[in-house]
Amino acid sequence: MGRATSHTRKDYQTLFELENVLAELENVIVELTTVLSDIGSLKHYQHSRFRVYPQDVGTTVQLTSAAVANTFGDWVKIVPENTITFIFHIVGIIVEELDSTTTYHIQLGYNPGAGEPEENQEMGERRMRFAVSPVSKVSEILEVRSQDMPAYSSVWGRIKTAAGASETMNLSLVLTRHVPVTQERPMWPVFPW
Repeated sequence: MGRATSHTRKDYQTLFELENVLAELENVIVELTTVLSDIGSLKHYQHSRFRVYPQDVGTTVQLTSAAVANTFGDWVKIVPENTITFIFHIVGIIVEELDSTTTYHIQLGYNPGAGEPEENQEMGERRMRFAVSPVSKVSEILEVRSQDMPAYSSVWGRIKTAAGASETMNLSLVLTRHVPVTQERPMWPVFPW
């Protein structure tokens, strides 16, 4: 009888340990499933369809710098609100026309509504020097890394230049759908400059 009780205790202990191991394995499977899902999201970024805006090939958006060097011009709406019905991010810009050969600094922003971008709604910047006009490589996508923007948001742009004579830039945007990952990083509250 004493031996049966001893075996029964060992059996219970073994079952208890097995239950703990199974519970840990279930957690590992959940974490592995999450990792695989995130890998799928990352694959989406590498192989997703890009969309160009505006879609009308005869239309571009014109940004104008201020008439003072190194000063941003006004924000110009590039994509109207309620146009993009999914969460998205900007992949890049295509500069199609310039009126001057100088250094351009473009800033892109968004607003969940119709208004201009507010504080911390800037979503990407790019600085470039154009030595020839007309632009020699219109088909080149100039990469801009933005964070995700809410569905239905408006997208805005503005430029400043080194020349300071109200230069213009005609451009189109390249964007794609944003697929979230489990450990999304929040936007920086503010940049130090």
